Amino acid sequence: MVHQITIEPLAIDNFKPYGDVIQLEGNSNIIIANQGTAKRVNYVAKLENLREGTAPAIPNGKPNMCIFSSSPRPTIGGRFEVKLLERHPYSSQVFMPIMQAGNSSINPDEPSYLVIVAENGPDDKPLLNTVRAFAASSTQGINYKANSWHSPMVCIGQRVDFLVLVWENKVPLHDCEEAPIESVLVDLTPSFKNLSGGKL
Repeated sequence: MVHQITIEPLAIDNFKPYGDVIQLEGNSNIIIANQGTAKRVNYVAKLENLREGTAPAIPNGKPNMCIFSSSPRPTIGGRFEVKLLERHPYSSQVFMPIMQAGNSSINPDEPSYLVIVAENGPDDKPLLNTVRAFAASSTQGINYKANSWHSPMVCIGQRVDFLVLVWENKVPLHDCEEAPIESVLVDLTPSFKNLSGGKL
């Protein structure tokens, strides 16, 4: 059975069950810094390393700040097909778009990547009827809560580079757990206007 959902705009309030939206606009705790030349938003994301205090049963993790250079995923008929979700049981995970050499075509006012999430079910797997998809722009970062089901990064129409922060201990199922799901088709047309046609 194929399930279909429609993409939603990414906003601070509608993403709260799954984590944080990292952006300047819409934050109420902006302060002025650097002799009046900068705006600063404190505690824009809740960073979590749930392994602390669990050793030796669960080896502690180290913060890994890395760069993901994510190529665009294929879409057909204005839709993207989700077949797999993942979670990081003991760590939050931050994705913040950054500009890198050779990738200057991104329009900051247009969505460039998807944020796909789901709630955990009674079988400790993604609950299929709770899958949601959000359209994010290059001015928005995200922070997934620890143990939150989400899709691997999905960029639409262009490559996007991300600065990523996650705690890892090199134990595969501690760092990342994957779960295949029944196919979910995300209708992208409300947010992404220039997608190629075709049929699934």
